[in-house]
Amino acid sequence: MSAAPLWLQHLPVLLVVLPIVASALLLAVAERRRRLKRAISLVTAVTMVAVAGLLVLSCDGQVGGGTGGPQVYRLADWPAPFGIVLVADRLSALMVLLTDLLGVTALVYALARWDRSGPRFHALFLLLLAGINGAFLTGDIFNLFVFFEVLLAASYGLILHGSGEERTRASLHYITINIATSLLFLVGVAMIYSVTGSLNMADIAVKTPQVARGDLMLLEAGAAVLGVAFLVKSGIWPLNFWLPRTYAAAAPPVAAVFAIMTKVGVYIILRLSSLLFGEGSGAAVALPIMRWFSWASRRCCSELWAFWRPAS
Repeated sequence: MSAAPLWLQHLPVLLVVLPIVASALLLAVAERRRRLKRAISLVTAVTMVAVAGLLVLSCDGQVGGGTGGPQVYRLADWPAPFGIVLVADRLSALMVLLTDLLGVTALVYALARWDRSGPRFHALFLLLLAGINGAFLTGDIFNLFVFFEVLLAASYGLILHGSGEERTRASLHYITINIATSLLFLVGVAMIYSVTGSLNMADIAVKTPQVARGDLMLLEAGAAVLGVAFLVKSGIWPLNFWLPRTYAAAAPPVAAVFAIMTKVGVYIILRLSSLLFGEGSGAAVALPIMRWFSWASRRCCSELWAFWRPAS
């Protein structure tokens, strides 16, 4: 890992702080000043795309004169594993760039009329992007939960954005499922912490191979609980029973961002399974489960396509 210039080192935290500050500013602006709120929201979203693009180039070593590699940002300069850290590598930076690109395009589409169907649309939209960016960049399991709750809290408001009985019913269903899976999330985090004594992902990766055989079952159980929570949140088959109705009820720009929001669960499973439970850890249980769900999803989709496709 190479040392990036000072201005590049702050790129990861900008992708979280910038939308949160803009959202707070939007909350202070009266709803009748719609043009000002739109301008603030759009400028923030475009700036986030530029920052995410610079982060991708920085991780690839194409800016700043460095050789590239992961970037670690320690908030308040607290040492790991005690402090909060944000970690950006090629994968997480690309996911953040994809999120912000989708966010700015959905926001432009929402300016046609969807942002006028309810209050505080722009503030909630930027909070949703902040939570997704933070979930992709965090290097700490508990702060992963915090960012998940930020994006979910914003999504609760966005899914209710507008009116209608069907939207309200789908929203309550969506909120109930996510609250239940958040409880599973906390249980899994607590089980892993009880074995490793750490919440920092890199620190857990070091301690996992040293876990005593008697505690290995508890570690695997914690990983399994986390896996179930993330699989439900990502809407992977057959745990997607709650999601189609939500997509149908949500406003189109909100449903577009939900498409990347559900991928956070898949990303976290792949990240944790490769970092914490890969070869040599003694607890490689997540990847086989992901392979089975992936195969089952492809099989289900192929069968549905074979049934519904028009006759040639």
